[in-house]
Amino acid sequence: MLNNMNIKEFEQSDWIQVWAGEWRILSCSHWGDQYTKEIKFGGRIFLKQAILFVKEGKSACWWRQQDRDALGNYLSDEVRKDNHRAVEVCKALKKETKGILKFINRYQGKEIGLEKYKEYWDRLLKYYVSHINVKYVVDYLPPELLEKLLSHFEEARVYAEPVFKRTEEFLTAFAINIGRKSGLPVELTLSLTKNEMYRYLDSGTLPTKEMLEERNKDVALLFNMKTSAFVVGIEVKTIESVVFKQTDDSIIKGTTAYKGKAIGRVRIILDPAKADHFTDGDILVTGMTRPEYLSIIKKCAAFVTDAGGILSHAAIVARELKKPCIIGTQVATKVLKDGDLVEVDADNGIVKIIKK
Repeated sequence: MLNNMNIKEFEQSDWIQVWAGEWRILSCSHWGDQYTKEIKFGGRIFLKQAILFVKEGKSACWWRQQDRDALGNYLSDEVRKDNHRAVEVCKALKKETKGILKFINRYQGKEIGLEKYKEYWDRLLKYYVSHINVKYVVDYLPPELLEKLLSHFEEARVYAEPVFKRTEEFLTAFAINIGRKSGLPVELTLSLTKNEMYRYLDSGTLPTKEMLEERNKDVALLFNMKTSAFVVGIEVKTIESVVFKQTDDSIIKGTTAYKGKAIGRVRIILDPAKADHFTDGDILVTGMTRPEYLSIIKKCAAFVTDAGGILSHAAIVARELKKPCIIGTQVATKVLKDGDLVEVDADNGIVKIIKK
């Protein structure tokens, strides 16, 4: 299903995971195109490739490190040239947050056609440009400037926190309405790609239920600046082998969000609503945290994420609660297993497996 896309161009050694969450194929297919074809800074597209994995409603996004560095350095240079730029981008993020939430509040649960659907994604694109500007500039600012400006960025990031949860709620309600007409369950409606949704809203045409069921289990979406494609089933393992490069299974490295050390049992929580087995003193391991994880974070001895930077939800909460936290490990949820006894050394950004 790669169409005319050449898989070899994705066989690079510098893939990094930039987020993880619960977004379905429909959202991911829009975002992949936005990253590689629509989001511009200074008239340039910086993110030339992206890979997004979706498995049973859980998703993760990977970019090239060289693309992220080029983008981060550009955004950092803009702020270093004019420190007031930081305040401007924070204001822009709050403005776009208000705009997209206002749209969602007005239309969530209502039947909308192709034009309103496209307007939704146009508004979300404007938001996403500001979101990326704020979220990724901080990882590239010099320490003295970061210390001076971090409170502005944190305040804007926290203000914008509800957006992604609300966007998936919006699309879920949208999919439920479509399901009433098409007969598709919500999870299969959300397994449509962007172009398939456009076709359905324009002409009522849908892929077969069997095709949607197959991709709903496991899919990898690949994007470059010209086109996009996806693979399903066992072929996804080939794409996973391109990005997962963990070699030493006993030590996992990441970035310190808040210093400290803790020893405890790993609990891998990908859905905070399914955390009944989590007890005080456990080590929370997940793709990324969201506000729904807060009650679990308060109970954990330390927490570790696959993705995230200085302004990720995990990093902000770790600083607030003063809990040991390591972010951006890329592979923690893949390498660690539920019940592993580990030491989280957030002083050095290392997770050591003591006993499997």
